[in-house]
Amino acid sequence: MQNLHQNGEMVWLLGDSGYPQRPWLMTPYLNVAADSVEGSYNKKQITTCVTIENTFGRLKNRWRCLCKDRVLHYKPAKCAQIIEACCVLHNIALNFGVPEPEDDLGICFELTFVPRLGLHVTR
Repeated sequence: MQNLHQNGEMVWLLGDSGYPQRPWLMTPYLNVAADSVEGSYNKKQITTCVTIENTFGRLKNRWRCLCKDRVLHYKPAKCAQIIEACCVLHNIALNFGVPEPEDDLGICFELTFVPRLGLHVTR
């Protein structure tokens, strides 16, 4: 990602506050007022991260192959193809009204943003 950014690509990753700010990695500001420009950025950044995490949770819940062992069993390019195929199939399932499976393995968590408190995880 860093190389892409250094070569002029307009790419960014979103990260939580455990990661340092980098030109290609967008993380929340620490210890800022909620009504400041930085506070507004934090709310949007964290809300976006929550949306992404919810999406990952829904994909993992429907396609169990995405959460097996939490390690890559294939080369990154193959993993990207598998994830893309799961996204396409998920969208097809949504379009045809196929219900999402019950969360019987406890993998999928609903994440919500709570102002000033950051992320709040509920089941």
